[in-house]
Amino acid sequence: MKTKLTMLLTGLSLLICHSVSAKDQKAVVENTCTGTWPAYWQDVDPKFSEMWSGQTVSNAPTADWTQPVFKLSDKYPTMPVDDKAHQKWRDKKFDALFNPSTSQKDKTKLASEYAWLVMKYVQEGNINQPKQLDFGVCENPVRPWYHIPFQTYDAMSGREFTHGLTREAPVTFSTIKGTGTDKSTMWAVAIYNATAAYTLGTIWQKEGTVNIPKTNLHFDEGAVIAKPLFNTSTVDQLPILANMPAWNANISDPSFCECKPSAGSECTLVEESQQCPRSYAQWGDVRLMQFDIAIKDSRAPKTGWVYGTFVADGVKKAKEKEPWKRISLLGLMWGNDTPPKGQLAYNNPTDPRKNGFMEEVIIWDTVERLNAYSGSAQMRQMGHLGCNFRLNGPADNANSSCMSCHGTASVPDKNFETPPMISQFSGQTKECVAALLNNMSVGMDRAGDPATVNNGISFSDIDGLYFTNVGAGQSFNMTVQTPSGPKNVMANDAPNYPNGQKQWISLDYSLQSSIALKQWMQWQMHQTTKQQLRIVDKELRRN
Repeated sequence: MKTKLTMLLTGLSLLICHSVSAKDQKAVVENTCTGTWPAYWQDVDPKFSEMWSGQTVSNAPTADWTQPVFKLSDKYPTMPVDDKAHQKWRDKKFDALFNPSTSQKDKTKLASEYAWLVMKYVQEGNINQPKQLDFGVCENPVRPWYHIPFQTYDAMSGREFTHGLTREAPVTFSTIKGTGTDKSTMWAVAIYNATAAYTLGTIWQKEGTVNIPKTNLHFDEGAVIAKPLFNTSTVDQLPILANMPAWNANISDPSFCECKPSAGSECTLVEESQQCPRSYAQWGDVRLMQFDIAIKDSRAPKTGWVYGTFVADGVKKAKEKEPWKRISLLGLMWGNDTPPKGQLAYNNPTDPRKNGFMEEVIIWDTVERLNAYSGSAQMRQMGHLGCNFRLNGPADNANSSCMSCHGTASVPDKNFETPPMISQFSGQTKECVAALLNNMSVGMDRAGDPATVNNGISFSDIDGLYFTNVGAGQSFNMTVQTPSGPKNVMANDAPNYPNGQKQWISLDYSLQSSIALKQWMQWQMHQTTKQQLRIVDKELRRN
């Protein structure tokens, strides 16, 4: 009884402190940044010093740095939080968005309104706050927001100290000016609302310990995850970035620094810190290019999630007074429009621009504006989208989709393995491939790279795995049926969990949870490894 009363009082405190409108910010605001976990790679707090031992330090504030330093919001709720009263997209009017009989015109209108309601919810209290970083979130006067720990144990991609940005994938865009291509890098920071953070708190304990999930994880209804993504290109290179929010961040080489090992196939953490130093003075600002949102919504019948992407639109919206609103919706999706069994994702469904999708909406006007600022290389244009025009932003891979990637999110096994978020990131058969007319074993993926059938796994087999609709909190399947019986696509018959379980443990679409757990597990192993021998297994980052 005492425990239940304590939980009730905790919940009431959370609501009293934060359930206020953007206009009424007089309520007491709780600071949700505790310092339990390292806030950034090479955090100066002495209790984390062993993590960076032996490394060349370039990601710590100096006496010359006079701006705020990023802090990690990690005081997670200890009981479930339902913020339905402030989540207007949960209104019954949006039920029609998920109804297959709704017309494309009406679906597009509903998708736009739904997405902008979520964006308003995300931005309230997170921008233009006195003495606070935009999206710093430690003391949001409207509602609490949180970060995920352990995006820090990685010299190449770990959080930088000014805004908590992590390095994501390299991107190369076709441009109208210059050489025709622009090599750049994405940096991003994700935030979680209280509903989502409660689930994070079941993993990341307040004592600084980790409870690695042994069964499938589930986020609650109304969980919201938001992620602004910044690009290192200049406005001259990519004019679409004009008038967008810009941050002076402590980043490595904007064209995507890579490390060359002195021995073996991978650099050590020490080598990476030496070869890819960070700087806030050497390079220009990073600019907002993409803003992703993810919402747990049970009305999405096959996945339980809705994913949306906004993109920079600073030229068209130059007169918009609020820089964070100079974005336009690229699309919204709640399923993968799975190709029929035995068919391919690159041409299913048929002509989606004309016929539309069943489980997503693309705003084609936004696509055209993105491409108008790009060169002629189609798959390098900013509006390339994903496989067969499924939703994917400029920062994302043209062979996949938002939900295809995130559906792979799983707890790493004892060898730190997880399903590749895109099959192209492995030695397995590639996804989204158009086979040659006279040879179904050879083809080209949508990004224009050659592809072959590997280990007897056909192109339709792999598409059937990566473009299926994975249910919320359900294990990602990496087994295909072949004439000789079931075949695991993964090497080493993964997963290999300590308890012998042979199904992937789902992290309910949270790739950041998967990456953070992998880094935590590697840090545990490295505590008995010499500094000069510590190597972190890399994985491209998504939220």
